Amino acid sequence: MLDDGTGRVAPALAGLLESLVSMPKPTRCRSWLSNNAHAREYLRGLARGEIALTHEALLDLPSWRTAVHLCDLLMAADALPAVDRQILLFERWYRSQIETVDDPQHAQVLRQFTTWRLLPRMRYRAARQFLTSGTRNAAAHEFAKARQYLAWLAGRGHCLRETTQADIDAWHATTTDPGATRSFLKWAVASRKMPALDIPGKPRVERPPITQSRRLALIHRFLTDQHIDLRTRVAGCLLLLYAQLVIRLAQLTVDDIITGDDGQVSIRLGSPPTPVPEPFAAMLTELAANRANMNTAVNPGCQWLFPGQRAGLPLMPLRLRRQLHELGIPVTQARTASFRQLILQAPPPVVVRALGYDYGTAAEHAITAACTWNRYPAARRSSPSATPNRGEKALPAAWSARSDHPA
Repeated sequence: MLDDGTGRVAPALAGLLESLVSMPKPTRCRSWLSNNAHAREYLRGLARGEIALTHEALLDLPSWRTAVHLCDLLMAADALPAVDRQILLFERWYRSQIETVDDPQHAQVLRQFTTWRLLPRMRYRAARQFLTSGTRNAAAHEFAKARQYLAWLAGRGHCLRETTQADIDAWHATTTDPGATRSFLKWAVASRKMPALDIPGKPRVERPPITQSRRLALIHRFLTDQHIDLRTRVAGCLLLLYAQLVIRLAQLTVDDIITGDDGQVSIRLGSPPTPVPEPFAAMLTELAANRANMNTAVNPGCQWLFPGQRAGLPLMPLRLRRQLHELGIPVTQARTASFRQLILQAPPPVVVRALGYDYGTAAEHAITAACTWNRYPAARRSSPSATPNRGEKALPAAWSARSDHPA
């Protein structure tokens, strides 16, 4: 399949061949190729030059799922430049949508909105963490609502530059999910494509945390129920014990699990690493030693604690979230309850550093939980650990000037 027509493997696909034939269970590769006629066709086309070795050419192929999987494998084999899969899928979707816009002015505005707002925001996030399908769907939803707003505005006899405050108010009063157009409207104002008008903010949705008794019952279940998959049990315990975001769970690696000389297991969530008590410590080390999705060409030698089925990437956070929901964990409410309980048991700045949280978020939860920052004694002002961890912001200057807050 990879013969370039001269009796040898196409040089650009040599790395892909090596990753396929070196799989721990190569029969899976053979089954994939036997059962997927598109994969065989696309590999032959790439080898013979009939299909250009670019993301754009692959994503324009009829079977986009097969094409995206090939993109993942080719990026892992360094045959294609690394680009986030969600950005590729969004660009493919966007091109198909922009072709269906009849009004040239609307198409131009939507093209500019996508080029200067949606795609840069996705690339900015992708440079710091892998994107999820939720990020792509949110961008697609914003595009669709912007298109809907332009058509609605035209129905009122106005173009974007003629938008009035009455139009904005009527839109927010009559449409479903008007908040999805907030980004588009703010961009239009900033780029002077519409007058500077008052754009209503998004209403804040309050989700009360679960009770402490329910949290403890869930912890007991995940520690003891052997019928639940180990990977899901570990994810649930990390959420309930350490108040971790699901997207941050997916970013953990086996290097973040540390076993000291005395046998004490710690996990690196912030700085310093956080001790892990038994029996959760045994579960964590067992998962690190026996991870799923390690027998294919997708993740050869990857370090993710939760390996996924995509080349070089961990398990999708959406999948982890669904698994936890199916087992009775309301993820957001459970994480909120866990974090508030932790800042009641230990000084908030200590919890912030140990768990890699943002100081502003911790302050809000501390106030809600009736806890104050002045419980924390004076800290050393010059220390390597004073550097914010991943996901943290720098400590406000007003705090560092006070003796009862860490520098």
